[in-house]
Amino acid sequence: MSYQNLFSPITMRGVTFPNRIHRTSMVSGLTTEDGMVTDELIKRYIREAKGGVGGIVVEAAVIISSKSPYNLRISSDEYVPGLTKLVAAMREANKEVKIGVQIMQHLKLAKSGWRQKVEDFKTEELPKIVEDHVAAAKRAMAAGFDFIEIHMAHAYVLSSFLSLCNTRTDGYGGNSLNNRMKLPIEVYQAVRKTVGENFPLGVRINGEDFCIPGSTLAQSTRIAKKFAELGADYISVSAGSRFEDAVTPAEGNPPDPMSGYSGHRMSPMYWWPDGTHVFLAEGIKKAVNEAGYKTPVIVAGKIRDPKHAEEILAEGKADIIGLCRALLCDPDWPIKAKEGRDKEIVKCAACNWCLEADSRYEQVKCVRYPDGFTSAPEPFLPKMAKPGAIKQEQE
Repeated sequence: MSYQNLFSPITMRGVTFPNRIHRTSMVSGLTTEDGMVTDELIKRYIREAKGGVGGIVVEAAVIISSKSPYNLRISSDEYVPGLTKLVAAMREANKEVKIGVQIMQHLKLAKSGWRQKVEDFKTEELPKIVEDHVAAAKRAMAAGFDFIEIHMAHAYVLSSFLSLCNTRTDGYGGNSLNNRMKLPIEVYQAVRKTVGENFPLGVRINGEDFCIPGSTLAQSTRIAKKFAELGADYISVSAGSRFEDAVTPAEGNPPDPMSGYSGHRMSPMYWWPDGTHVFLAEGIKKAVNEAGYKTPVIVAGKIRDPKHAEEILAEGKADIIGLCRALLCDPDWPIKAKEGRDKEIVKCAACNWCLEADSRYEQVKCVRYPDGFTSAPEPFLPKMAKPGAIKQEQE
């Protein structure tokens, strides 16, 4: 086996992940309009579980009742049976893969162009945010997930509290990072108390917001050290996707945090170098380690080649490799890498066709799938893929 680091196990609170490949969360658009699990959603995750990935974070599950369509939900007990069925199907497909769910509260949007901001929450409403995360964690455990990830990245509620963009004046925002961390810390501590000391709980944060006046690595290293101190089992590093630099939407459309520069930085396009965010994970890992913590750091952002992934781990720049678009394109990426079949990997074109579908509230698929497929074929080989949108990525 060529990739010793990539295929070494890692254990968190007694839960052993068979390798260092971590499928990061991505919206699929395959739920019902009101967020229920469907057969197509189960099919998608069975296909990914079969591919040999060590851990899968199924898409962000919304913790509040809202009108946002086709997003997976965990906002009431009625969603638990479907989530239980999803976990059971994935576990039957691969008994080794560890299955997690990302719990998330989004900021509300309107077709008028209005968007909710953290400044809109009244101080007395903040405990409800904590309570909703706790309720979602209880449902995740009831559904049988192996671990939980709290979403504190991108354009959502907790990330927006953490960001320098937060101008609240009630002790939960402003220039003080301690104030901006207050609510996310309260959420983390309440969820930890709920899940107990034997259940893995990770957080996903932005290494950089990539907008003005957003947070930078100078803030994210401090945030990461605090959550390491609190006992987070991993820190998943992402970036960008902020409303502050989003393009003004067309009439009748809500704002899209993926439309601006920060959105393109979250999900690097073909013109960005591979490993775009490695420097963020490396900086956070260094800060966490120097503070005396061994909390694993997950790096994500246009990592498409197993050799590159192995180099990142071997050089100590991260502990776990996060793949999203690469595994949407070819779920068998891990198996093919492990078996030395690198040339058989169907390579992600980094065209963001999948993410643009999400912005249009459509089913999220890969541009390289044959027509009519909502999940990768089985087997899936380069000769079966449609010509990529970017010829450069065929090399």
